[in-house]
Amino acid sequence: MTPAERAWSWMQPLIAVLCLAVAVASWSLQAAGDYELLPSVQAVITTSFVYPGLALSLAVNHVIVGFRRPPALSAAEKALVVAQAVIAIVLGLTSLDSAALIVGFLLWPLLIVGAVWACALMTGGTIRIRRESRMPVDPRSGDRLGDGPPTAQIPVVSPAR
Repeated sequence: MTPAERAWSWMQPLIAVLCLAVAVASWSLQAAGDYELLPSVQAVITTSFVYPGLALSLAVNHVIVGFRRPPALSAAEKALVVAQAVIAIVLGLTSLDSAALIVGFLLWPLLIVGAVWACALMTGGTIRIRRESRMPVDPRSGDRLGDGPPTAQIPVVSPAR
């Protein structure tokens, strides 16, 4: 595994830890009654619910990818992780404006769809990679063999008369 792949594999937990840190800070402010430090309703909703949900999703995805050998992300998975991070940053920046609640209403569902899509993509990729690694290798060609020959190679036997 290259250093770049290793960095990508730890990108999800890093973003998850940052989201959880912001959520814990927000919960602490809310518990202390210091709502003036939370500049908008969007900030309260984003830091109390959206960021913890994103952190949970990223942590689950990291565990799913951890079942791969090597635990590397595909290009599409990397794009989804970056998209989720960008949406989370935009949500954080727009939460500073008390009039920007509409941005939250637009981006929260997009972030949820991205998280579900990433989980489905990473689960499917992990299942495919693990299934391929269990397939036997043809000693002559070095190709992995499936459960049986392709349809074109199945011999046709006519019934005996």
